[in-house]
Amino acid sequence: MDATSTLFSQPALQAALLAAAGALAYWLKDVPGLAISWARRFFISTLTVDSRDEFLFSAFIEYMDTHPRLRGVNQFTARSVRQGSAYQSLDDDLRNGQPPRAYLSPGEGLHILRLDGRWLWIRRDLQVAQAVFEKVSLSQFGRSPARLQVFLQDAIDARAARETDTLSVYIPNPFHGGDWMRARLGSRRPLSSVVLKAGQGEALLADLERFFDSRERYAQLGIPWRRGYLLYGPPGTGKTSLVTALASELRLNVCTLSLASPVVTDEKIHTLLASVPQRSLLLIEDVDAFFRERDAAHAQVKLSFSGFLNALDGVATQEGTVLFMTTNHVERLDPALVRAGRIDERVELGYADEEQLRRLYRKFHDDALAAEAFAHEKAGQKLAPAAVQGELMKRFGAGDTPKR
Repeated sequence: MDATSTLFSQPALQAALLAAAGALAYWLKDVPGLAISWARRFFISTLTVDSRDEFLFSAFIEYMDTHPRLRGVNQFTARSVRQGSAYQSLDDDLRNGQPPRAYLSPGEGLHILRLDGRWLWIRRDLQVAQAVFEKVSLSQFGRSPARLQVFLQDAIDARAARETDTLSVYIPNPFHGGDWMRARLGSRRPLSSVVLKAGQGEALLADLERFFDSRERYAQLGIPWRRGYLLYGPPGTGKTSLVTALASELRLNVCTLSLASPVVTDEKIHTLLASVPQRSLLLIEDVDAFFRERDAAHAQVKLSFSGFLNALDGVATQEGTVLFMTTNHVERLDPALVRAGRIDERVELGYADEEQLRRLYRKFHDDALAAEAFAHEKAGQKLAPAAVQGELMKRFGAGDTPKR
């Protein structure tokens, strides 16, 4: 037996060699994974979006539904999207014959496809942690992410185009009570579509524009950057329509708050006012209907009058909040509710005057002489613009495009 054989026959050396071989095998087991990870890092670009970003994820999913190549996969995840804009909830949509549309996008797992002459693959996973969320990854060969960024930007642009043409209306979330949920999308309407007394709408629009441009001035003066308006007058004089038109002109949301909602309590209203979505008008309609001499007007109102006032003045109220309150009976309002600092401008929307009657008539039929005769006939009859519009709808119908 030679020296080498003798050496390797030693138990201690054999044990050392086995330990070294084991350590080498343990280290080498990670090499394939490390090599794959290295290859991915240097030769593959990946873009990942997850459902915690509500806007971006929704935009991505909806864009995949419209893209013909991505509709070519054979496994889908379906997501319902409301198509109605005139009703408050999905139940209302269904009752009025407007079911939601199903958006189809690649389902969970891996999907390989060819897009614009290049191979791409999509992985969609359901992540379960403290919360459940979805993750979609889009990958391609090549280190440059430019094409993936273009794809994502196209998705954002498509969603933004759809959103900016509509008006988002929010209500308090009936399930959580401390935040807001989008109840519906409505069509934006120009200010010119609301026929008010000469200059009223334009003056309010200019006042709002000045307010949004004056944040620094408010800070210099140490005044909370908030503004309140009271619109009052008989029913049908355009109070709600005016708020909608102002929001449309300024590309704002509308948050409608009913003080009779069961989720609006002394505890929750502070949270609601603190979480009003950015760039929103807060609308409280028929504010006189909720309190009678500082007491709740009926059992549905869970909010106290003092709680309401404290919330309006509260430090947690969102900076930049614009509040509109409407009432048909201004004489019923407690002076504390409409004092300076809570309400900055009071605007009366009354019965149609002769100029309004002329303009309302010409919306339906562009005949100056007939409009003059109509205005002269109806002047002094205390007609709300909504009533006048209803009469003109019966006379001319809605088929003719109004001329301006």
